[in-house]
Amino acid sequence: VCNVFGWPIDEATVAKMDEINNKVVDKYDAQLKEAQESMGNIEIRDALWKKCEHYARIGDLDNCLKTNEECLKYTIAGGPKMDLMFQRIRLGIAFGNNEIAAKSVQEATKMVKDADWERRNRLKVYEGLYLVFIRDFKTGSKLLADSLSTFATSELLDFKQFVFIAVITSLPHLSRPELKKNVVDSPEVVSVNNSALNELVNAIYNCRYKNVFTALEQVCQDMRKNVFLTAHVNYVFREIRVMVFNQFLDSYSSVTLKSMSNAFRIPLNVLDSMLSTFINNERISCKIDRVNGSVVTFRGDATNFQYHKLLKSSDLLLNRIQKLSRSVEMQ
Repeated sequence: VCNVFGWPIDEATVAKMDEINNKVVDKYDAQLKEAQESMGNIEIRDALWKKCEHYARIGDLDNCLKTNEECLKYTIAGGPKMDLMFQRIRLGIAFGNNEIAAKSVQEATKMVKDADWERRNRLKVYEGLYLVFIRDFKTGSKLLADSLSTFATSELLDFKQFVFIAVITSLPHLSRPELKKNVVDSPEVVSVNNSALNELVNAIYNCRYKNVFTALEQVCQDMRKNVFLTAHVNYVFREIRVMVFNQFLDSYSSVTLKSMSNAFRIPLNVLDSMLSTFINNERISCKIDRVNGSVVTFRGDATNFQYHKLLKSSDLLLNRIQKLSRSVEMQ
């Protein structure tokens, strides 16, 4: 932390913290030695688990993983094994190590058949949050939505934060009927009083487009304070804009830029720039007629659209393969 923020390191404080940590480790080592000499595997496992938790608490990744692996050898039941995998997932997310988190999710999934109901539900939350962390919002949001009524993972985050993540990650992928069923009418979502989030959801569902960007700005500020979402603020901001623009344009075959600008309460030149970018990236099916100052929508056959998109992607892939082959030949 000191290196990141350029703060001076207080060597005396560091030495004192090391001394305290070493005393705690020595205490757990003594308990472990006593368990190994005069007790059974259960006591050995408990001593290792306490030591493992201590390393996790002080952020010692290497020693925590090493002790976690050792503890796993003395763990027979499926439930406690999953607890060890949950700890690894937390470490992977905390240290931004996707490899550790992904591998631990896979291992936990293999153990789920021997686990109890509570741990199965917790695994959904862990896996969903991991998928959100790597920006697979569509899959992750489904797992989180399924866990709204059975949430029991307070060691990761509180329920209010959980609902916030579940709603935000699902917004870009839900149709209006799904939005009403899964979010607007959800008692779990309603029970959490988040004014900015509620304003954004209601503005989208009720087509109050003039309120969308004001609420979205506040929601993005809240996202920056969330460890699971802070890296995805720009992505969510873009995806929600695409969604609301498409929702607005679905009602028209043609609409003036000025009318659309007034509806969203954003400057005409900003709207023009946004639409141009999304049209160029094939996120919105329309074209801008600058002579008449209008946006003309078109809705071609979905299969035909996917076919042309596949062709374009294939051309890009072939071009990259050719560039790669030429660079290999030069070497």
